[in-house]
Amino acid sequence: MSEKPASDHLEKIYLEASQWVRMCNSIIWTMGTFLVPFSAACIGLAIEHPEQRFFLAPASVFLFALWVYVTRLYRETSASARTVLMKVEDEWGIKDEMALYKLHGQVGLKRYSLFNTQVFSLIILVVLWIILLVTLPMAAPKSDARPPAPLIQNPN
Repeated sequence: MSEKPASDHLEKIYLEASQWVRMCNSIIWTMGTFLVPFSAACIGLAIEHPEQRFFLAPASVFLFALWVYVTRLYRETSASARTVLMKVEDEWGIKDEMALYKLHGQVGLKRYSLFNTQVFSLIILVVLWIILLVTLPMAAPKSDARPPAPLIQNPN
């Protein structure tokens, strides 16, 4: 009889921990879905409107860096939940080929994880902005050219 409550307790822990891992992934990727395109849009806007580049550069870097920061926060809590999940799988005696979290391991803490890729991308973004800030003209060039002549001349 004492084994049933312990099993129920572990099942609740397993369900909640796996739900937490899914929620962390959802938060990270949902934020990335909005923040990354907005950050990239700032680059396009700076090329189109160079006079705004000193506003757009920090905005772009901030948006991307916010995503990196949130990923760092949630990867830590997701990793602790994964550790619990792997221990529960051991406790239940699930075969290694069937233990999903043991098979995946700590994916967020590996060398080529999302977070490390984000940090690398953030560094590239900062370098790109430095290049753009130096090379973009202060204002969009104004054209003094006349509008093109009409193709068909009116004989009257």
